[in-house]
Amino acid sequence: MKHMKWYPWILAPLLLLGCAGPALAQVYYQYPAVRPVQWFIDGGASITQGQAGADFDNGWTVGTGVMFRPNPAQPFALRFELNYARSEATNQFIALNEAATNTPIDNGSLQTITGFLDGVVEAPVSPWARLYATAGVGLGYRRIELTQNGFFCDVFFCGSGFGHDTLVASSDSTRFAWNAGAGVNFVMPGGQAWFIEARYERIETPTPTEFVPIRFGFRF
Repeated sequence: MKHMKWYPWILAPLLLLGCAGPALAQVYYQYPAVRPVQWFIDGGASITQGQAGADFDNGWTVGTGVMFRPNPAQPFALRFELNYARSEATNQFIALNEAATNTPIDNGSLQTITGFLDGVVEAPVSPWARLYATAGVGLGYRRIELTQNGFFCDVFFCGSGFGHDTLVASSDSTRFAWNAGAGVNFVMPGGQAWFIEARYERIETPTPTEFVPIRFGFRF
């Protein structure tokens, strides 16, 4: 399946949202400084790229982590995060593997678990909005599964058969991973923040596993 690489259009709204802040700042009070330690949760879309984009549809992602600011008055922070993402196999990928294995295949999936240590640099543009850039390194676990759904038919009956979601084939790999991206924090009076972030992530498997998560989240 051919994917439209529309993710660069996400970055433009991020910049516009942040840069619009100065025009509105006069109606807001100065919010307190952000907290030195903040936990966060997030979720959103995972846009597959490269070979992963050819073999798997766009999927979804969820994650959590913690951010440390050694000096909240400075624009630098460290972030540790753990993320899970899943995408379903394209019909073409399933058909190619059916032909290669001579085995019926009903479903397929790409699942990743990534852990990153990131550096973050923030640029306040108003009392309530902060642009930031981030990049980091870590480890990425990737699992590809091909399964049969156990649906059974004969000339008299169709229904669930034995071996529901029977595993036909799988591949597991843990490799070095890295990411880079940008986002906007929307700070709240209590120091919490909503954020939206887009970035490029890559797991260095023999054929690189690439995707662009677009995440919405909350820091507290």
